[in-house]
Amino acid sequence: MSVERDDEYLKFVPHSKSYHVVPGAEFQCKLGNHNSRKLSTIDEQDDDVANRRGIFHQILATCAVLLLSAGCGMPIGYSAILLPQLTDTNTTEIPIDVETGSWIASVHSLATPFGSLLSGPLADYLGRRRTLIISVIPLLFGWSTMAIARSVKVVIFARFLCGFATGILGGPGQVYIAETAEPNLRSVLIGAPYVAYSSGILLVYYLGSFMYWRSVAWCANVLPMLAMVSISCIPETPAWLLRNGHEKRALQALTFLRGSEINAQKEVNDMKQRLAKERVTTRTNENIFQLCCQRVAKKPLVIVIVFSLLQMFSGTFIVIFYAVDMISEFGAEFDSKQAAIWTAAVRFVCCMVFCVILIFVRRRRIMIVSGMGSGLFCIVLSAYQYARHDQPKMPYDVLVGAVCLLGYIIFNTALMVMPGIMIGELFPARIRGRTAGGVFASMNVALFIFAKKFPALQAMLKMRGVFLVFGVSSFLLTAFMCMFQPETKGRSLDHIEDYFNGNNWLWFRRDRGYKTVNLQPLQPLKNNRGTDA
Repeated sequence: MSVERDDEYLKFVPHSKSYHVVPGAEFQCKLGNHNSRKLSTIDEQDDDVANRRGIFHQILATCAVLLLSAGCGMPIGYSAILLPQLTDTNTTEIPIDVETGSWIASVHSLATPFGSLLSGPLADYLGRRRTLIISVIPLLFGWSTMAIARSVKVVIFARFLCGFATGILGGPGQVYIAETAEPNLRSVLIGAPYVAYSSGILLVYYLGSFMYWRSVAWCANVLPMLAMVSISCIPETPAWLLRNGHEKRALQALTFLRGSEINAQKEVNDMKQRLAKERVTTRTNENIFQLCCQRVAKKPLVIVIVFSLLQMFSGTFIVIFYAVDMISEFGAEFDSKQAAIWTAAVRFVCCMVFCVILIFVRRRRIMIVSGMGSGLFCIVLSAYQYARHDQPKMPYDVLVGAVCLLGYIIFNTALMVMPGIMIGELFPARIRGRTAGGVFASMNVALFIFAKKFPALQAMLKMRGVFLVFGVSSFLLTAFMCMFQPETKGRSLDHIEDYFNGNNWLWFRRDRGYKTVNLQPLQPLKNNRGTDA
């Protein structure tokens, strides 16, 4: 299979070079500068064609991953259409109570960490691409089991399989995009999986509005099957191939992704030099825990973990899970199915807009504005609820609550997407696969606990107190990222790794040579690397 795929990539690699006889000096003098300018123009045109071809191929490779991300987004929202149909009094096919329904809804989040823990070793030992293909298997099995389920236990088992598959996908998907995209193109592509997740949630909400839950489960198999075919046609990341001794395949893959064998060869040579230096300074008996304790890994680990915890306490996912219930607390009456579709649509549009913003705006500026905006809307909503406490419901209460929630979702979308981007960009190459899986697992365990305990927290603090916690956490997150988060837009993964290898922890104490970032969107850098070894 790999031989056939390598032959396919070789179609994009020039097999021979054309050599031309250089005219004599007298003839060159007659031609003058006119032909020099003409040859230069031809070279620039060839470079432009190669750059456009490389961008197109990088987008194709990312789209293959996005198909799988959308397929894994569908089980996230599936419980929202499954539980109302199972609790419908007109059907007793699989009767459930409130406690059983909570397990059906939450077992997906419980299973995700197991897949995330397994994804790290798989991504490092089998490769990012093969790991993505492997994740399709439990996803297809889970949806098919769901479609034929006849008992609650089978339904929960099917949900577990889908959550397990989502966990396997998370880390390797982000790492694959980060390691194959050029720095400026990486800005938009690395945030795209969250758009795909949101589109999967929106799709399952839409299908569930007019289809039976078994039919939705059968339909959900389409995207994973398409993803398996698509991912089989894209190359492995050059960084993983070179790190595992496949230099020829790394060059072929990079030629496909960059559109030019010359540029690919330069990038491979740089990656080889960096890998050789790394191996000189790395002891062969070091395990993953020792590697994570090194300065180059410890700093990004602290940043990502603290950011993820503060993001969770800022209510990013809780508001997604309970948006309909929060609006209904203001006394609104609406169709729950339509409300779910509209909240998913808002999330999808916000993710798309955010991916476009990533092209033009620096990461630090995005996080500061997002954190401040999220905190401001939460504080306003909390203050309004405290002011309206023990007063009769008014028609404008729903309007104020909906506007504040909408503003919160718009600003907070960036905070929801950033952990995946940070995992793909900040971690050093030697531990990127295993660390990404471990961090995703930890995030999902914490999210599962927080989501299960949220009703108790809400009962204790009331909704006004909950939003106060969200607002304070958003401001703390903003302050933390101002001090510690480096600017990564337009920087190669090698350059980011060098930054963390320095003595500085605080951003304002950085080497001032790092501060200049190329902000021209989607212009491939001829001498700047988008991957590393």
